[in-house]
Amino acid sequence: MRLYQSWGRYPRANHTRIVPVVWRSDPPNLSEIPEKMLPFAYGRSYGDSCLNAGGALLDVSRLRRFISFDETRGILRCEAGVTLAEVLALVVPRGWFVPVLPGTKWVSVGGAIANDIRGKNHHRAGTFG
Repeated sequence: MRLYQSWGRYPRANHTRIVPVVWRSDPPNLSEIPEKMLPFAYGRSYGDSCLNAGGALLDVSRLRRFISFDETRGILRCEAGVTLAEVLALVVPRGWFVPVLPGTKWVSVGGAIANDIRGKNHHRAGTFG
């Protein structure tokens, strides 16, 4: 059974339900979920920002497909559950790099955007968002 917790494993949260999201073209009917919802992929957030105590989690970890990559301009389109490790594996051999990279590459692209992550070069490159 998968645990839905943050990176630090604290605090613990009880969720009313876990809703799997498998295909971006076939999203769950959100109008049938009365609770507050929060997307969740890998739980690499500190604290409780990836948790939704008393609400529903939309498990987007299976949304991990690349849609397109323009090698000339370095523009990648992918689903929210793709990890930065997977992005690096694709773009580095082609001469590209992610301008903002946190201390772990196991963050999802969706989580990086949602948390507006920063890297050690944030004073020059800004944040992920």
